[in-house]
Amino acid sequence: MDVEGEPFDRRLSRADMLRLAGLAAGVGVVAGPAAAADAAVARLTQESGRLQVLDWAGYGNDGGQAMFKAYVHKHPHNKPQFTQMANESDALAKIQAGAHPDLFRPYVGWVKYFAQSGLVQPWNPKLIPNFKHLNPFMVKAGKYQGHQYGIPDDWGFDAILYRKDKVHPKARSWNLLFDERYKGKIAWFDDLEMITIAGLVTHAKNPWNQSSAELSRSVDFLKKKKHVARMTWSSETELWQAFGSGEVWIAYAWPNDWVQMRKKHPVVYMHPKEKPIAWVGMFMLLKGTPRPHLSHAYVNAWSSKASGEWLENNYGYGHANVEAKPSSSALLKALQLTNPKAVTLPNAYLDRNIPNRATYAHLWEQVKAA
Repeated sequence: MDVEGEPFDRRLSRADMLRLAGLAAGVGVVAGPAAAADAAVARLTQESGRLQVLDWAGYGNDGGQAMFKAYVHKHPHNKPQFTQMANESDALAKIQAGAHPDLFRPYVGWVKYFAQSGLVQPWNPKLIPNFKHLNPFMVKAGKYQGHQYGIPDDWGFDAILYRKDKVHPKARSWNLLFDERYKGKIAWFDDLEMITIAGLVTHAKNPWNQSSAELSRSVDFLKKKKHVARMTWSSETELWQAFGSGEVWIAYAWPNDWVQMRKKHPVVYMHPKEKPIAWVGMFMLLKGTPRPHLSHAYVNAWSSKASGEWLENNYGYGHANVEAKPSSSALLKALQLTNPKAVTLPNAYLDRNIPNRATYAHLWEQVKAA
């Protein structure tokens, strides 16, 4: 891994630099200077094989190809190979079980956890040309102890999606997920974040760091309300099928769910009065990866203006590249892209580290088993 802030070329010997120049010259005849430099660095550092990426569904070759198109163009012999993660806990379990991705994409609330875990290493922003275009607030959120452990790219909100032709909320509140009037028509999300939501509803002082008494209250609340939920979704395709068919009318949802479901039904993406939870996707680099430069090149492609605009127009998520703007005014308004701090107070709670994460995870499993 490149030392934080230390230019790559400073650590190359004179012989290395001569080899790099020769390689670049040879490749440049065919591919041009930018591709030549990338290819030369990859060959010089002896990085080979397909880039191993652990990511969410919809971001690999199952629909997200536009996000890394530029990388594939420059590195046709090192195309990404994807493994899906259902959530961060699933990613952690896969890595602990022996998976060896080069990079993966948890969300901002996990930056501190993974930085402290010893499983990841910092990025070198100087190897990511598009880094300078990324939202400074989000960039800062990816830092831990002065090192850039997370590279921000996509962002959005955890909020509530509902059919306005079927549902009449009593208030703009997270309580809609627990409304007895719509028993059997509600979808929860299969993640320990549900305990955080319960903490917001039951007025815990800090929903991300609840006391024993507050956790007991949140868990009891979820267990008592579990019967109203028809399903607990873990993949968006599962949610889309249920919501699209009319099986559910109310759901814990992300912006892309609003984009997809408004094609089928009159829907509202509600920001609750207790505030939505905002998230920022953070690419993280696995410690000891044999492909660090290819990983940087992949993240650079993801961080481009073109990738950002594709993401906004097709998935309805925001992008950390401040130059990216969606073509739809409806999306611009929904994502609040004119507000560089839309993901934080007073608009939303930016997801954060849960000091007692293992306890939250254990309690969520208890809720599901109840």
